[in-house]
Amino acid sequence: MIFKCHSIKSSFLLPGLVIATAALFAGGCGPRWQVTPLEPAPPVVTASNGMVVAAHPLAAQAGVSVLRDGGNAIDAALAALFMLNVVEPHASGLGGGGFALVRTADGNARVVVYRECAPAGVDPAFYCDPLDSMHLRLKTGATSVCVPGAASGWAELYDNWHTMPLERLARDAIKAAEEGFQVDPTLAGQIAGNYEKITADSLMARTFLKRLSVADTSGEGTVTDSVAPEVRVPCEVGDILRQPNLARTLRTLVKRGLRSFYRGPIAESIVAAVGAGGGTMTLEDLEFYHSEITDPVEGEYHGYELLSVPPPSRGGVALIEALNLFEQTGATGFGIGDPRSIHLMSQCLQQAYADARFLVCDQSFIRTDWKRMLTHQHAALAAEGISLDARAGVALPVGHPDRDDHGNTTHLVVVDRWGNVVSLTQSINYFFGAGVMAGNTGLLLNNQMADFNLPPTDDASPIPLDTLNYIRGRKRPRSNMTPLIMLRDGKPVLAIGTPGGSRIVAAVAQIVVDIIDFDLDISGAIDYPRFFPVMNHLVIENRVDKKLLKRLRKDGYQLHLAGPYSTYFGGAHGIALPPLCRQICGAADKRRGGQAQGY
Repeated sequence: MIFKCHSIKSSFLLPGLVIATAALFAGGCGPRWQVTPLEPAPPVVTASNGMVVAAHPLAAQAGVSVLRDGGNAIDAALAALFMLNVVEPHASGLGGGGFALVRTADGNARVVVYRECAPAGVDPAFYCDPLDSMHLRLKTGATSVCVPGAASGWAELYDNWHTMPLERLARDAIKAAEEGFQVDPTLAGQIAGNYEKITADSLMARTFLKRLSVADTSGEGTVTDSVAPEVRVPCEVGDILRQPNLARTLRTLVKRGLRSFYRGPIAESIVAAVGAGGGTMTLEDLEFYHSEITDPVEGEYHGYELLSVPPPSRGGVALIEALNLFEQTGATGFGIGDPRSIHLMSQCLQQAYADARFLVCDQSFIRTDWKRMLTHQHAALAAEGISLDARAGVALPVGHPDRDDHGNTTHLVVVDRWGNVVSLTQSINYFFGAGVMAGNTGLLLNNQMADFNLPPTDDASPIPLDTLNYIRGRKRPRSNMTPLIMLRDGKPVLAIGTPGGSRIVAAVAQIVVDIIDFDLDISGAIDYPRFFPVMNHLVIENRVDKKLLKRLRKDGYQLHLAGPYSTYFGGAHGIALPPLCRQICGAADKRRGGQAQGY
């Protein structure tokens, strides 16, 4: 079955749709978009032995340090992950979960699934209360917390592939947490932008806000801390942020092992914090949690082999179906940036995402025939309604916009001198997760309950029910994460991925075709303007030619211009290898301030 239906009228969308309301997928690029030359793409970073691309320079540095000392790609990835928990706490860490795609030098490829799961005692009716019309219980606070999976996933990575002791891998992160590090513009912006969320939790406020002396308006001098009410303001760029509680937690995990996260003091702190805010998580939930090691999903595009992650992520299967549809429809045949390519690729990606919506879920609860999405036979049927003649949003699959899709995450890629490759995506969901810090652990907890679906309150809604992703105890919510490794003749040539919620597959698809079909290097492909359609709405970065925008409007799109390098479109990190480049080449996305480092 191919999931198609007529378009939904735009009244379904909020008036004056803004960038944050878009939700399905888009992609592609398709002669070249005339990009406004605000600034050139950053130069590609090259190396001879190994490389790490991460969302913060200190994380990339920690990983490369491990590579220099003789560690492999998995060791380096763990070192970078420890550091990201310290320097990028708002986006990822031990309070969340993710997917790790590992391809070892001997050709073996495996996926570590450490997606979070709902507490066993969760009551779906609690989240459907008419008094909570905005579903805030699902999105923020202790009631939005799923059982974290990161510690278990990191343990699987360590147990199966490490070559260096855990103490060495966590060393730099512990030092940064204890001694502090300089707040960069990205973190400063996130702290300022989430000030109310941070101040609502006293432990978060003490961690991410600094005390401010209050001026005495009587003219008698400065009111001291001893007599003034405590006033806290966001940390600014250049401030030193110290996290001694987090440092102690990391030391505990090094000493007792990563799985000690699920028993003892750390687990007790998590359960206490969730319970204090009305959540149902128990110690049994934490003890029950386990990550899984499984096979990657596989596909093919223009002679390249694709490896990505399976359900409960829809990202891998949606990406492979979309790329199959590109081939079926000739979507990239008009040249990069041609509006015909944008139009066709938008339809292809929306079709792939509609199919994934009705086939992908936690297979431990509902078994579906999701693997057919990987086949060319399925793509041939799915492509039947896709054409240049179709107007935007007409005869396309339904795409119900998620008006609160924050999709804030991190992506990490590593290549070592032996040919081991890691492509890993991890998240605590919204920036600063649930807005809950687990006692004195220094750990921010996720709000992944927001990734489940609820039944519509209006029975007459034309949106098909997304029953596969309904809340159930110990179920993993569906994810959009799409870590990708591409091979040519059995050898890795590209490792790529991005944060960005529902835009992830669109972004990865665009980067892939920009490299494979349009011969951009890894940095140029990541830098290139992105777009994202939801039915007949198209969010697009504003670095494109006005003539292109005029043509897209003629095709029926309602356009929403994003900034030139909008964080809405994620923050991709990638590494290209020969023959795509002469040596190891890496690039980080200026949309989120990451960095590539090699040696």
